[in-house]
Amino acid sequence: MAEARYLNHKLECPYCKTIRLRIPEDAKSDTPIVCDDCGEYLGTWDELQSDLARQGGTNGAFFIEKGRIRKIR
Repeated sequence: MAEARYLNHKLECPYCKTIRLRIPEDAKSDTPIVCDDCGEYLGTWDELQSDLARQGGTNGAFFIEKGRIRKIR
């Protein structure tokens, strides 16, 4: 099976196809998160963090901390 090279699922907006999240500085698990480009609802902060973790985004090429996704390789 080929290795996934891009993050997908909940992090990509199904409406405008970008990955730009509007995450409040004080986001809690149940905080609703919307696309920063088109404003559509993407899920709760907990759902989005869980999706990133499922894709290996928290221990691989990306790191998420305090609402920011940072490329580490």
